[in-house]
Amino acid sequence: MSFLERNEKTLSKYNRALVLIFVVLFFVENVTRYKHILFYLMVTTSLVYLFLDTKNVLKRLNNKLLYGVIFLSIILYISISYSEIPGVSIKAINNNLLNYGILSLSLLFPIILYRESLKAISKLLLMSFIVSLVVILLVELSRYYAAYQHGILPFTTYDFRHVSDALVFFFPILPILWYLSPKSKLIYFYVLSAVFLFVLLGTLARGAWVAIAVSGLLFLCFKRPWKLIGVVLCLSLVSLVSIKSIYPDASKKLFYKLEQTDSTHRYTNGTQGTALELIKGNPIIGYGFGDKIYHEKYNSVIKEHPEWTFKTSIGPHNIWLYIWFGAGIAGLIAFSAVFLSMCYSSIKEIKTASAKPEIYFAFIALLLSLIGFYLVRGMFEQVDLKPLGVLLGFLIAMMGHSADEQKIKSHE
Repeated sequence: MSFLERNEKTLSKYNRALVLIFVVLFFVENVTRYKHILFYLMVTTSLVYLFLDTKNVLKRLNNKLLYGVIFLSIILYISISYSEIPGVSIKAINNNLLNYGILSLSLLFPIILYRESLKAISKLLLMSFIVSLVVILLVELSRYYAAYQHGILPFTTYDFRHVSDALVFFFPILPILWYLSPKSKLIYFYVLSAVFLFVLLGTLARGAWVAIAVSGLLFLCFKRPWKLIGVVLCLSLVSLVSIKSIYPDASKKLFYKLEQTDSTHRYTNGTQGTALELIKGNPIIGYGFGDKIYHEKYNSVIKEHPEWTFKTSIGPHNIWLYIWFGAGIAGLIAFSAVFLSMCYSSIKEIKTASAKPEIYFAFIALLLSLIGFYLVRGMFEQVDLKPLGVLLGFLIAMMGHSADEQKIKSHE
């Protein structure tokens, strides 16, 4: 009996704990040191498993989606050859792909979880999302309390916008909890939802609000929790009326953002309109990957475009335009292919897992998080690419086990 077989239960707990803690800390600020420690621990663990059980580990990595990620990585690295500032591109690409990024997590999660069952990975994903959301909300509540101690009221500042990405990413777990929570514990769901709504409104980020609204509507394609919809609408209405009545002055910014209908200078001559103008100058190969390259290119031509709203670059505010600008049409196609492949794979697995709640909802969480974060939120902001690695890592790990189970059934 091998070392892995003798210590299977202990290693299983270690593997799941390692992934859980890493995902929980992923969006938490000021813990970079601990994230690096966990990341290097995952790398070491993966290398050990690869050495001890090479054949089975490589079998888990034989996945078309992973090949798509590798292709995207190659395209990004090729862009260094024509980058206007190669050093910046190398650093940016390595950070987004290798430093607990897209490529590294796409490899590490499937290797670490290669001996786990599909149901166990699904439960781990759901638990990771739940604990992550709770931790993020507790951190934000502490920040609100600290701000209140200095006389800063909620809804009066944009200082809490940074958490909007995490809220969009982990939001799908909320409607899922409605189905998975025992009726005797639904009170915790209501409390969590109320705190989530408070923190979400406090971001004053319309892009995040839209992304979460779209994710919620997409959830209705799979389930129609009419009671939950009623609860959400009532909770939202009561909250907004209460805020307006109790804090009329402090809530002016909040209601201004809720009533605002313009694009906040995003399109014609705004952030995204000017990004598209820059891309048109070199649409095939792009200019090289990296924020600094975009800023320098924008700032170098601003004098030629007095009609542009922003006189210094603040970024394209669109992740798709950002990739197109940096890696050209090939990079955009590769990124789109990975995105669409993830959507297709998730939907396919959702259809086959309807009788298994944990697996069914795990794939729904992946799909809604992907669409809400990168398609909807990504259309309004230059969202971080790294979280895509978390979704890819879980999805590739789960797809490998799902394929094995289907083969077993076909043989039977």
